[in-house]
Amino acid sequence: MSYSLSGSGTHAITPGTGWLEVHVTTLPPLPGIGRANPANYYELGLLRVGDGTGFWPAQNIDAEHQVVGCPTGTTQLGYALFNGTVIEVTEVAGANPFSGPTGSTGPTGPTGATGATGATGATGPTGPAGPTGPTGATGATGATGATGATGPGVATGGTIHQVLTKLSSTNFDTDWETPASTAGALAYTSAALASNVVCSGSVMTDILTLSLAAGTWIVWAHAEMSEAILASPTVQITDGTTVFGAMTATVAAGGATDCAVVAVPITLSVTTTIRLQGQGQGATATAIANKCNLVAIRVA
Repeated sequence: MSYSLSGSGTHAITPGTGWLEVHVTTLPPLPGIGRANPANYYELGLLRVGDGTGFWPAQNIDAEHQVVGCPTGTTQLGYALFNGTVIEVTEVAGANPFSGPTGSTGPTGPTGATGATGATGATGPTGPAGPTGPTGATGATGATGATGATGPGVATGGTIHQVLTKLSSTNFDTDWETPASTAGALAYTSAALASNVVCSGSVMTDILTLSLAAGTWIVWAHAEMSEAILASPTVQITDGTTVFGAMTATVAAGGATDCAVVAVPITLSVTTTIRLQGQGQGATATAIANKCNLVAIRVA
């Protein structure tokens, strides 16, 4: 079983779970990063497992992919996630991988003294009935009954491509209806970066934009970012007010890294400019030409 968590609270854990696989799906905009390999993080959040009577000591989330052992009897997961961190938790059945082996069986203790004879018990219940006797001979076939009334069946009428539709919750209250057309709902548009864009290290900078008409859109983006120093640049999809999706990735000094923002649904009431923006970590970052895209598909 898997589920996504953010903010703080508790979540039930399936009995028999041996450990939890914790994956960070959204990092804070500027997480603290240590020097371990893989990278260790600070201030992402804390997890505590419990058995319904209390909780074991808290465990720090310090990696993007982490295993948390569940002592026998674990039924709850307490969580506190900081600065927009989002995690996905997968429960795995089995023994806690951090538990030691079962100790050997101790010696059998001495036999205790025979106790006093107890009082005579009550009379037991009546025994089960005996087996069923053999089946008798088959009787003669009865006369054929009268033919029943014709059932309501499917409503008459209708034309090609029409569908049978319930008109109310009453049984058999149906009619032939022409389904509503969805022609023209789908639309596709995209933008690609033609030349490098230098992104500020202190505020978000536009990399690409799309003008989207009113409707429901699935939007996703990809950007390849480079930095002169070891840092973690961030990219996001926004309309300038609401951030619909974001990603932060670590890049080595003088290198480049891919930042992919997963597909997000966006419902617009009026024509709106959707922006792919980027920001360096304390210093400028460069969005690389021909390696940054912003794509949208209208689905309604």
